[in-house]
Amino acid sequence: MAEEKIEQTGEAEIIAHKENLVSVMQEENALLDKILEQQTLLHNCVRDKDWDALNRNIENLQSLSDKFVELEEKRVRLSENVDMARDDEISPVLSEVRGKLQKSKVENKVLNEYISTTRKFLQGVFDSVVPQRRNVLYSNKGQIVKPELSSVVLNQMI
Repeated sequence: MAEEKIEQTGEAEIIAHKENLVSVMQEENALLDKILEQQTLLHNCVRDKDWDALNRNIENLQSLSDKFVELEEKRVRLSENVDMARDDEISPVLSEVRGKLQKSKVENKVLNEYISTTRKFLQGVFDSVVPQRRNVLYSNKGQIVKPELSSVVLNQMI
């Protein structure tokens, strides 16, 4: 009789542990939806050159990322003794979270490539408009002459 109670208590703890793990993963899932939404807004801000909104969205995204890291640490602790890939209750939630993480990674990569390409383009424009002297220049007395900064004035028509 006592062994049966211990066994039932052990099973109840395992069930509660799994439910807690699934709950944490569902929170991660909901948070990933918000993160993906923020990433889309971030991409739109960069594309539209709305720098104020970009700063706000970066702060929001950082806050969401911090919350996700906390949840992930909690999930890692809870999943130490559980084979999540083989558990029928946990596996679907795990697949959904992994899919959203992969989508987030792709969004980040696309944004980074866009920014990198734009930066290279602008650097090329600035290099041809404002060529900087990179060679050391000497005066007629043999002293190093520091290059003067060139200024650029752009006319903007509104």
